[in-house]
Amino acid sequence: MEQQQHPQHSDAAKQKQSHKKSYNSYKRSTVRQYSSTISLLIMIPVFALLTLFLYVFPRSTQSQIEKRNLASFPTFTMEDYFSGKFTAGINTWFTDTVPYRDDFKNMGNSFKGSFGISTGNTVNFVGDVKKVNKNNKKDRTSKPAESSQTSKPSETSAQTSAQTSDTSAEPSKQESSQAEASSRNYRDEDAEWNVENGVVVVYQDGHYRGLEMFGGGSGNAYVDALNDLRTKLDGNIKIYSMIAPLASEYYTPANCTEFTQNQKEYFDDIAARLDSGITSIDIDSVLAKHTEEPIYCRTDHHWMPLGAYYATQTFAKAAGVDFKELSTFKPVTIEGFVGTMYAFSGGDINIKNDPEDFIYYVPDNYDQVKTDFYDTSFNFDYTGSYFKEVGDPQSNAYLTFFGGDEQIVKVRTNVKNGRKLIVIKDSYGNAEPGFLMNSFEEIYIVDMRYFNLNLVDFINKMGITDVLFTMVTYSAFGDNSYNLPDLISQAQGEEIVDHYMDEQEE
Repeated sequence: MEQQQHPQHSDAAKQKQSHKKSYNSYKRSTVRQYSSTISLLIMIPVFALLTLFLYVFPRSTQSQIEKRNLASFPTFTMEDYFSGKFTAGINTWFTDTVPYRDDFKNMGNSFKGSFGISTGNTVNFVGDVKKVNKNNKKDRTSKPAESSQTSKPSETSAQTSAQTSDTSAEPSKQESSQAEASSRNYRDEDAEWNVENGVVVVYQDGHYRGLEMFGGGSGNAYVDALNDLRTKLDGNIKIYSMIAPLASEYYTPANCTEFTQNQKEYFDDIAARLDSGITSIDIDSVLAKHTEEPIYCRTDHHWMPLGAYYATQTFAKAAGVDFKELSTFKPVTIEGFVGTMYAFSGGDINIKNDPEDFIYYVPDNYDQVKTDFYDTSFNFDYTGSYFKEVGDPQSNAYLTFFGGDEQIVKVRTNVKNGRKLIVIKDSYGNAEPGFLMNSFEEIYIVDMRYFNLNLVDFINKMGITDVLFTMVTYSAFGDNSYNLPDLISQAQGEEIVDHYMDEQEE
């Protein structure tokens, strides 16, 4: 028989349950109030300190990690104000110039590295890292131009020797055998690697190395510009083409080669399309003999000065000028170098924590060399040192070579052979002229991206005898190559005067 519950008891139970719910709700409300109060008491001082930090401490103006000047405070104009550009500029400046920006970035990268957090391939700094089509046929719309001059036998001989790897010059048989012994084909070996920010970071032999991959290109602008220049210069003026491979040509592991092209095939393709009056210099084969030596930076996208030495040695043989052995140069070491690959990889902590020695070489006649600096329109600035002492050498060691690209540099040596060289280059070419101070009487250095004069007029006016185009793969096959035709066509007929030297001669 079902027992009936007394109504009074039922009401009491409901009242008790209601009181319990109210108490629990009160507890939760009280806890939330206390939590909010505590959070507020914590956050107010934190925000106050953060605001004080942002407004009191000096704002950063440069990023050594990212190798760039940070945003500047925008200039006020009514037009920019009403368009929103001015306020957007303030926002960019405020967020870009946080005090101690690099220190905070390093802390963040260290935190990610400690917990094994990878940035992945989210931003492609040097292009997508993806499989390349190995059977891709290059777009060869350019053909070798018929030379308007007949190549001299000496030029033909130099071209043949420079393009044949077996005859690429080494100073002695002993040094040649050492070079062979230092060669190793890393592309036949597997290694650990991962993609960071569009850069392949390889771990091999206990060290990390950042690599830029090469996906190909036509090289048409490069070929057309050099062939065009050949038709516009006297046949006695020699022209040389020397393209430097990326480090990925030699150090890409076997289990990663599907992401990059064989660069030598592209160099050979360009050589075949250049005018017969242009000497193509194969340094790809030469550097392949020295892969176990530090010929490329691990932490920077440039080659090491040692790699530039072997390349310049090959050029000197093709040009038929004297060239000093490496033992005659004074080595200078910058320890603890971490270059651009730390930034390019999005701050890969392994690269930052694996610095390297950067060694450059001073020639034995350096005390007799004068280095003149001009702006990109050839207005004299000052006479100074070719090898610079740079701020923060541990990240800017490559700026040791005359300090940067946006200028024209003239080197006057104690050599009296009547040979005057102009080096048309990107930043890879900065490491080369120091090895040629015993080879040419004068050396002019211009960057293909920062030159405001007409190249043909400049060559003729300065009495140049030798023209060297030297740059890395990306510049010869990428956007930088589009600057070369402009150098030949721009500012034609404008007066070119070296006022400084004119004053010295008076």
